[in-house]
Amino acid sequence: MLINPCDLNIAPNNTGIDCSAAMKASAMIVMMPHGTRWTDSDITTATSFTKFLQGKVEAAPGQRWYPIFGNSAPINSITESNESDVLETLDDGSQSFIRYGMYNRTFVTTKGGLSLAAHLMSFRGSQYDFIEVDIIDQVAVMQNSDGSYSGFPVNLAYAPASEIANLKTTYKNRFMLSFSPKTYIQQGKIFASDATEDILSVTGLLDSQVTKGIGTQTITNILVGVSTKGSNTDLVALYPTEIALVSNFVVTSAAGAPITPTAAAVVGGQVQLTGTYTTGTDITVALAAASVLATNGISGYDGVTAAIVPIP
Repeated sequence: MLINPCDLNIAPNNTGIDCSAAMKASAMIVMMPHGTRWTDSDITTATSFTKFLQGKVEAAPGQRWYPIFGNSAPINSITESNESDVLETLDDGSQSFIRYGMYNRTFVTTKGGLSLAAHLMSFRGSQYDFIEVDIIDQVAVMQNSDGSYSGFPVNLAYAPASEIANLKTTYKNRFMLSFSPKTYIQQGKIFASDATEDILSVTGLLDSQVTKGIGTQTITNILVGVSTKGSNTDLVALYPTEIALVSNFVVTSAAGAPITPTAAAVVGGQVQLTGTYTTGTDITVALAAASVLATNGISGYDGVTAAIVPIP
């Protein structure tokens, strides 16, 4: 309903203090698509916020959440360049309030190198929301009028150029957020974590690849390797049982038609996919969606590069 803005009986809020909860220093920022919402029942279904967050990290790209910093890349410093509140000074010296100034925070970590810098540069603009996790695993979210929760809308997110190392300083990655203090304060809700939570341990997905295997490819058996792209961690060696499932792979013909292998096995440190393949063609082998890999016990990886396997 509409209200009379001059009615002081309903305009101000009570000023009694019943709780002094406030966020400590930021330890993690989680970016999500603008407009994302969830409810208490979503957390209950997942059994903990940590597991709920992990599921969102492994969602489809358009619905995926992206943890930044946390235990994997601790925030080493935070720089504030907040805009001053906007006041109008009148001719008689009095002031009139116009609006609150924006929060502008830059987070710095010495971890991640150029790989993290490249990923941070993909966040640019205002099409994201964020939630904040502090050094004691408290979580700040935005509470909506219908009881659901969202991230705080971002006015601007971007990665300033990394600080290059010299003889006196180390390499540093930076990430900047600009957002409204009004939304953060008036709609912010803080949740404390109990002993079941380990939110700061959650990391973003690792870019992974399928590579053409070493050995003879045939019309009945093809060989591939699976590894991370950054450090080339061998996922076949790391998950020798979990990876030997047909559902972990998406196989297509040169024309793009799907091919369903009949079996998968680890042979000689590689994955052997048994099926029917056409001689003289190129077969594409990619990893399944991150959520499928996680269901199969291979959590935390996203297949971004497929292998081309020529069939002689």
